[in-house]
Amino acid sequence: MTANDTNRVESHNSVSRDAESAEIVSEHDARSRRIVEEARAIGGTTTRRDLVARTDLSATEVNDRLQKLADGGYVDLIGEPDHELIVLTCRGEHLAGGLR
Repeated sequence: MTANDTNRVESHNSVSRDAESAEIVSEHDARSRRIVEEARAIGGTTTRRDLVARTDLSATEVNDRLQKLADGGYVDLIGEPDHELIVLTCRGEHLAGGLR
């Protein structure tokens, strides 16, 4: 019998993402694309605060769009919401125009 690992940190992104159920972000969705482009310009890893400062989007709109981007597999949200890192995935790099 295997024991549960009680020292494991709970992940907020542990929900399984089925490729068919993932929302596709259109290349014509300028606001979401701006978020991934800014994240790419910063080096692929950023914070919500940096994205609000670098875009003309409100904090609420950045939060909503980041969740959609995370659900679609374009970014990974790592850590606690107050100190969370936003990391582009390969799919996010492609949306930002970095991978051809």
